[in-house]
Amino acid sequence: MTNDEIEQEETPASSDANGPAPLDDVIEDIVDALAEDHDADPTVESNQGQAEAVEEKVEELTVEQQLTQACDNNMRLLAEIDNLRKRSQRDMQQQVKYAALPVISEMLSVIDDLHRTLEASQSGGDVEAFTGGVEIVVQSFMSVLEKYQCLAIKAEAGESFDVNLHEAISLQPSEQFDANVILAVVQQGYQMHDRVIRPSQVVVSSGSAVDETASGE
Repeated sequence: MTNDEIEQEETPASSDANGPAPLDDVIEDIVDALAEDHDADPTVESNQGQAEAVEEKVEELTVEQQLTQACDNNMRLLAEIDNLRKRSQRDMQQQVKYAALPVISEMLSVIDDLHRTLEASQSGGDVEAFTGGVEIVVQSFMSVLEKYQCLAIKAEAGESFDVNLHEAISLQPSEQFDANVILAVVQQGYQMHDRVIRPSQVVVSSGSAVDETASGE
């Protein structure tokens, strides 16, 4: 559903312009009607009886108008709740749609650095200058990742293998390291806060070849 469709579906909260008549006008009409009845029929009792009749009619109309007003208020409240729900839905859609906007904005500067590095390499620059430009781009990229708490997972040769952070792609015997120790990092992993985005792919030591031979026998 598009935002325009959501906005078109919003329920108008205003009530009908031709609502119930004001209570004062209704009372005045009743008094006039009773006065006409009194003039037409002289047997009608005195003003005290007329006042009691007016009070009864007013009480009945007051209850009816209170019910009508309560119903109108409920309709207004339901319309406002429905409009609030639609606005919240529209805001949620916008947040999901543009959730990556801050990161993309930060990455634009990194892309600019990449373009400048490519232009320098195509203009006949030396290898060292090109390498330095690439290093600058990598540093800029890492700065953006760190700003959003996306950090590289520490994985170096000689560290213990952690199944929660590392992914072993192969096992190799090693005379230098014990079993379950990282020999080499094939691909760097990353995590955001406490969630692993991608584990580091590593080569893990299976222990010395002598130990493997002895265990095989």
